[in-house]
Amino acid sequence: MHKNSNLELIKQLRKELHNNPESSMYEINTKRILMDFIQTHTKSIELVDLDCWFYAVKKGNNHETPIAFRADYDAVTCADGCYRHLCGHDGHSAVLAGFALWLDTVPVERDVYLIFQPGEENGKGAAICSSLIKNKNIGEIYGFHNIPGYEKGEIILLDHTFACASTGLEIKLIGKQSHAAYPENGNNPATAISEIIKYMNKMISEPHKGSVLGTVIGIDVGSESYGVSAGEGILRLTLRAEYQDEYDEFVGKIEKKAEELAHDIGLGCEISRIEEFPATINDQSCVDKVCKAAHKLNQKTIYPATPFRWSEDFGYYLQQTKGTFFGVGCGENHAGLHTMEYEFEDDIIEPVIDLYKEILYMKE
Repeated sequence: MHKNSNLELIKQLRKELHNNPESSMYEINTKRILMDFIQTHTKSIELVDLDCWFYAVKKGNNHETPIAFRADYDAVTCADGCYRHLCGHDGHSAVLAGFALWLDTVPVERDVYLIFQPGEENGKGAAICSSLIKNKNIGEIYGFHNIPGYEKGEIILLDHTFACASTGLEIKLIGKQSHAAYPENGNNPATAISEIIKYMNKMISEPHKGSVLGTVIGIDVGSESYGVSAGEGILRLTLRAEYQDEYDEFVGKIEKKAEELAHDIGLGCEISRIEEFPATINDQSCVDKVCKAAHKLNQKTIYPATPFRWSEDFGYYLQQTKGTFFGVGCGENHAGLHTMEYEFEDDIIEPVIDLYKEILYMKE
């Protein structure tokens, strides 16, 4: 592929996005920056504003099944309450906007949809935007995530599950407070919480076809008053699994166990799933297409032995149509995602745009 004449412009866009981070589902300025950029620098790209998100489309010359590419644009909410682009969504969106600039210069055989999505960090964005798949009869979709720890520009592929299904699980148990000298007069939820944790660990240790993991995020029971036996408690877990069916079973059994324990000892029980993500399950034919496109460009590919444990809401799109989510290495010694030292690696912008071009023109 020839040198991208718009590369510096795309890098400037990425930096502008980086300097204007916004929280998930509140990316008002981010969306405006991206839409203004595409509108200013293209003539044949149609923009469709859908409140909290938008898409761009290049209309094709025939009636072949449409194809889509997706980028996310929310920032990470940090412990200090500030928002920062510590996951590279500024780079993902700059790549897709750069792809739009190239699409503007060429004819295409089929409609090409570019989905600019909010709210990936909390799992809400793709649940909304994935409605476009059925509405526009989109036949395949592609997206990527930059990944530190891999060679810069290396294409990271997985044949089945790319990223695990996961959810936060908050289990609130409501009993009765009492004097610590007379615990029998109350109903302390601490024992039930410990039983739920032991049950979770037992389930994890059992044989599974894929990885299954549960992590205790927090336990909140009682206070610093040593004369009081606690009457309420909250257990916070993060549950994840490689396969969607094992995830559904894992989460369902823990919820059921909590309800049964609460019932047996007379506790109230309130359970909430928080930031739930489906498994991101790639289609084999689409993985092969990305691999062939990468090899045509002399881009190195690698197939990790196991899926990534973190979650990615691209799985919502893959529940609607076939497609592939892949990784792009941003350097073996690059700062890790969600760390204060992280910033997207601009050197991978052009290779990903080139890969998208090849994917678009590649036949089954």
